[in-house]
Amino acid sequence: MMGGLLDERVVLETIFNNYDTDGKGNLSPIQMQILHGDLRMGGISLPQVMESMKYVCVHRSYCEPSELYALLQEMDRRYFLIQDFRWEFSMIDVHHKDTISQDEARWFVQTVHGRHFSRKKWEEFVKGRPIPGSSVAFAEIEVMLCSIPNRLDLQTEKMEEEQEREDRLRRERLAEEEVARLKKKRDEERRKLEEGQKKEEELRRKRQLEDEERQRQEEEERRRREEEEELERLRELEKKQREEEELRKREEEELYKDVEKFAKEAEEKEKKTKEELDKLKKKGGSDEEQKRLRKQLQDERHRKLRYNLKVAIKSRDRYQLDYNITEFKKEKLEDTDMDLKKAEKILKELLVRDDLHRAMTKRELEELEKAINAVKKHGLEIPLAKELGEANKLFTRLKRLERIRHEILELKQATVAEIRSYQNPPPMVHKIMTATFLLLGHQEKETKIWKAVQALVGKTGKESLKRRCIECKPENIPLNPAKRAKSLLEEFDLEEVRDVSAGAATFYVWASAMIEELEDLTAQKEAAKKTAS
Repeated sequence: MMGGLLDERVVLETIFNNYDTDGKGNLSPIQMQILHGDLRMGGISLPQVMESMKYVCVHRSYCEPSELYALLQEMDRRYFLIQDFRWEFSMIDVHHKDTISQDEARWFVQTVHGRHFSRKKWEEFVKGRPIPGSSVAFAEIEVMLCSIPNRLDLQTEKMEEEQEREDRLRRERLAEEEVARLKKKRDEERRKLEEGQKKEEELRRKRQLEDEERQRQEEEERRRREEEEELERLRELEKKQREEEELRKREEEELYKDVEKFAKEAEEKEKKTKEELDKLKKKGGSDEEQKRLRKQLQDERHRKLRYNLKVAIKSRDRYQLDYNITEFKKEKLEDTDMDLKKAEKILKELLVRDDLHRAMTKRELEELEKAINAVKKHGLEIPLAKELGEANKLFTRLKRLERIRHEILELKQATVAEIRSYQNPPPMVHKIMTATFLLLGHQEKETKIWKAVQALVGKTGKESLKRRCIECKPENIPLNPAKRAKSLLEEFDLEEVRDVSAGAATFYVWASAMIEELEDLTAQKEAAKKTAS
């Protein structure tokens, strides 16, 4: 008997030493997985090995020699259980997708664990999944299936749940008592402070309005100065651009004089040389003569390409430049006259200019800002000074419109409620709101009675006044209602409107900006029609 035990110990020690390749005196989970895989075909997964070590090993993360036999037994237990569980899993997986639903997985685990099923561990498993509610693969639950909780674990879990329930009830009771105490205290304080709060609120509101007005005026003054400085800078750039443009034209007239003629001559010479070469090939001329003509043909082609590039520079045609730059580069010609560099610069200028025009046509703030920045980035402020000046003016208007939309968005509900609360509004407020609703597509007769205006102001959701103002596009506003709205607004100025109603002042600014933008769009369309005709 002693000899048998000794032999078993020797065998285990030999196996242990064979797999303890780094000589640490213990086996890691990966080493144990390799060892068991050599004993049992396919072995078990690494999570199963680690769970076995937690169950058997003192140190939980590695196995000592004395623990090897017990650990192998536990891994064997899991190995054979997995075979059965995998078959049962396949029976549940009726669609053969290698997955089952989360509810089916719970039923499976609960059936295996029976009365030892731990609801808490299942909930932890569900919360820890990358995609909650998705189908469950066998690999996700195989460790849980093999690790049936013991009675002590379940008792501990039950005690913890009971303790949590008691703690929750105690907290709820204390919270209810605290709420009752605070409510009583608040009621007493409210009664004492209501009058004082009302006075303080009126004073605070007055100061806030004064501060907001001062900040607004300061901000408007700052923006006005910046816009004036930028306009002055652009005027200087435009003046410089005109001077440079005149100088460039004079230089190019001299530099590229008769280039079209030279380009045509070069093309004819290339064609003539090609014909001579073709004739020579048909006659079976000497290789030396053919070589000479091929060299001459190449020289004539290169000469033609150089003159074509000069023609493109002179024409400043985007497509002609693009084509001839490509041909020039394809032949890998040396840029001896610096024409390639000049052509690429002109092409970049034309592309950036076209992008700027396109952004101005679309009138989208972000895209226009990007196009303006592109002009500055590529150092084209002087060549495109005129276009940049127009773009900056448009950018300033669009930015102002965006700022007004933001002010509408930030408009407090109390301010809107103030407009709606009027029973007999000042004529100024009524007319401003009439102008606003005219721009939003309503007929003037719909706003003649103030109660109808109150109903329109009070709408919520998609039909709310704030939302409709934010989503309103100037290009969608008919011209006649806009003219009528303008005539209503022209009776007042912004300062006197602000003195009467802060809310009405916001809609006054919005309506004025929308009308101004519509007038600018209309003027552009008329100018485009005249140009086309």
